[in-house]
Amino acid sequence: MKNMIRKISVVFFACFFSAGLLQAQEYATDKGAGLFNITGNFSSSGGSLFEDSHGHYSNSAIFGLGASRFVARNVFLGLGFGYGRQSQGDWYSTTYGIGPHIGLAAGGQKSQGFPFISFGVRYYGANFKTDIWSGNTVEAVGSDIFGGLGIVIPIRKYVGLTFEGNYHALSLKDQNDHHYGGKIFMLGIGLIGVFYK
Repeated sequence: MKNMIRKISVVFFACFFSAGLLQAQEYATDKGAGLFNITGNFSSSGGSLFEDSHGHYSNSAIFGLGASRFVARNVFLGLGFGYGRQSQGDWYSTTYGIGPHIGLAAGGQKSQGFPFISFGVRYYGANFKTDIWSGNTVEAVGSDIFGGLGIVIPIRKYVGLTFEGNYHALSLKDQNDHHYGGKIFMLGIGLIGVFYK
C-alpha cells in the first residue's frame, strides 16, 4: 500500500508541474504558477516534566511536503503528504497522510505578499503501540479533514516565507472497528518555493 501511494504521488507531482511549465505566468498567483513547500520539526524533551519512570526522553518528529498549482487566477489545487513519529522508550506512534487540497489566494502582479485560505482531506493512517509489556500494536486508518489560512511573504523572486494556521479533524477506525477521533490545531512558519515565469 505504501509503495502504491509513493508511485501515485511521484506521477501526480510530475504531471502537475510539467503542465504548469507550458504556460507563461506573470506573477505568483497567476494561472499556471506553482507552489512547493517542505516542512519539518523535531523535538526531544527531557527532565522530570517529560521523562518516563525509566528516564526516557519524549521524542517527536514531523515531516510534510506539499505542491499546488494555480488552475485559475488566485485559485489553486494541490496534493500534500505528512509523516509523524513520536516515541518514548518502548512506546511509539507513527502517523501518515496523503490527499488533495483546494485554496484561494488574494494578490496580483504588484502584491508584496498574498494571504490564502485552503481546505482539504487526506487519507490518514496511524500505527501505535498500546501496551509496552505485551508489545501489542494498533493500526487504524481513516480521514483527516482540514482547513487553514496563512500568508506568503516573498523574500526573493522564487522563495517566500509562509505563516500558516491549520485545524485538523481526524476520524480513524482500527481492525476491530474501534473508533479513534482527534483534533489538531497547528501554527507554523516555513519556506515556500513559488514558480512562475
